[in-house]
Amino acid sequence: MNSTTVFASAAPLVWTQPKAMSRTFELRSGDALIGQLRFEKPCGSLASAEVAAEKWTFKREGFLAPRVTVRAPNSVADLAIFRPHWGSGGTLDFRDGLQLRWRCTNFWGSQYAFVGGDDRALVRFGHHEGFFKASARLEIDPSSAAIAELPLLVALGWYLMILTAEDATAAAASTAFIG
Repeated sequence: MNSTTVFASAAPLVWTQPKAMSRTFELRSGDALIGQLRFEKPCGSLASAEVAAEKWTFKREGFLAPRVTVRAPNSVADLAIFRPHWGSGGTLDFRDGLQLRWRCTNFWGSQYAFVGGDDRALVRFGHHEGFFKASARLEIDPSSAAIAELPLLVALGWYLMILTAEDATAAAASTAFIG
């Protein structure tokens, strides 16, 4: 199934966490499994992703100048680099020069989107944190369905949402511990 067919489907796309406390997630369109995101270790940022038969690895690097690298499996060459901005959001730069922004689209910080140069949200993630499981419903702009990078955006956006949620949980836990 190619990405245009996957993203043109009438069924909504939803990232789900099948097992509580697991760092494995599934992208579903109705009952159909469309993709997966799996962190390689219980702790750490290295993850592998597959959406619409395309595969990547994601890894957060750096402390003072953090970034997320996007690579093909078993490659050391970056396909794209995401650079977070202090506060929220960030910039995704592709090797071919394409640049997209990642930004929060609501007051509560539960919705994010990749936005093009024309300020149009290409793909939007509505994050729902359950008691033990995380999920997100995706909204894809119809004119974005044919964009070659769309499968990557669908996987990377969810990866960024998971990292953000884990960072917030860690910060809350350390504050409670110190406090």
